Amino acid sequence: MDLPNNLNFLLVEDLVSDTFLLQRQLKKISHNPEIRFVDSELSLINALKTYIPDMVITDFNLVGMNAFDVIKIIENYNSKIPVIVITGNLKYEADKDELIKQGAKGFFLKEPINTLNERLRPLFLEIIAEDKDELDELDSERRKYNSNKSNSDFLRQYTFGDETEETDELMDDPDAEEDKPPTIVDKIKNLFKR
Repeated sequence: MDLPNNLNFLLVEDLVSDTFLLQRQLKKISHNPEIRFVDSELSLINALKTYIPDMVITDFNLVGMNAFDVIKIIENYNSKIPVIVITGNLKYEADKDELIKQGAKGFFLKEPINTLNERLRPLFLEIIAEDKDELDELDSERRKYNSNKSNSDFLRQYTFGDETEETDELMDDPDAEEDKPPTIVDKIKNLFKR
């Protein structure tokens, strides 16, 4: 399975040099991705108000926050956005299990940076497959709903015959019966009203 083109990434990184290196690696994974960068808690919150990325990739250690903070912020805005943590520092690898437990989809060392795309690609494919399963489930629900709607149309036609237009008019217009030609009973009632 190939990765779709035009994936939307939000990079949470406070080192400008690393953002350019990460951008280069992401372009090797997805053709023509949209990549936005944020470098602080405030810029992350503001970005999430107007932008829904397919994935968030965050450095572990940032000025004023860490990956745990990023996961909590993302969780508050949209818990379905996958978060991937990367770090250039081996000492944070001890936090990997706790990050996964808190909701991160993956944890990677930045180095060697030239192979980061190859290491990220399988995880991206897994995330997209999960999203596809959710979409398939929603599509199945929609088909079931549409099928039930078709069944109700069939039952109405079976009950009322081919006069579905007339029954639709009666169902839509509660006063439609007043427009019908008067019956014998109506004519007799009208005679007594005079």
